[in-house]
Amino acid sequence: MKVPWLSRDQIGKKAENLIKNSESMLGYTIEPPIPVEDIIERYLGLRLAYDDLEKALGMKEVLGATWVKSRLICVNEKLFECSSEGRMVFTCAHEVGHWILHRKHVGAPARTSAEPGAVICRAADARKPIEWQADYFAACLLMPEEKVRTAFRQALGTEQMVLENVKSAFQGTSVCVDPCVENWHFIAAMVCEEGGFSNCSKQAMIIRLQELGLLVNPTGVQMAWSRPPAMD
Repeated sequence: MKVPWLSRDQIGKKAENLIKNSESMLGYTIEPPIPVEDIIERYLGLRLAYDDLEKALGMKEVLGATWVKSRLICVNEKLFECSSEGRMVFTCAHEVGHWILHRKHVGAPARTSAEPGAVICRAADARKPIEWQADYFAACLLMPEEKVRTAFRQALGTEQMVLENVKSAFQGTSVCVDPCVENWHFIAAMVCEEGGFSNCSKQAMIIRLQELGLLVNPTGVQMAWSRPPAMD
């Protein structure tokens, strides 16, 4: 499905507005960890379910799906098997992104769904514009820019962090984290802890830090787990 082009600023503003509007309706100030399920069910008035979507839809690598007419968001229950709250919550926020950004553009029937107006999210489609937009919305919703900047400043200082080296030059045990690529998960963990982002994965946070220009990696070596971790 083709969707209109949206800038990062436009997507970020929509996520920011969702938080503000949710606060007014829910009656409390929303701080990290962002209560995505509460926003889905209480503010947006959508149903949230967990199911074996691969079996239900007859498709591989289905992470989540949003049915517009039925006002239903469904997340693949297999994400619970990864023991990662971060992955599950990010997928919920991703589906919220589809609801906010794309529900008015959904018209054609899904490939395997009997109901028109469904967005089926598969890992293989991650690079498509519609999926990138929903991913970026999820990042903005779960990790609001000002909250991330404040946490980074309190945890790591006011200067942009540049990772010049891949390996740490520091030997021995120390509470100091050498700013290098192999220590990316420690850097992300420090920001998550300082800002209260307890439902965000370290992988999501390190990507967010780069998007916001708080962390720069000129080495060309990707900051990611060598294999999907059982817990992150």
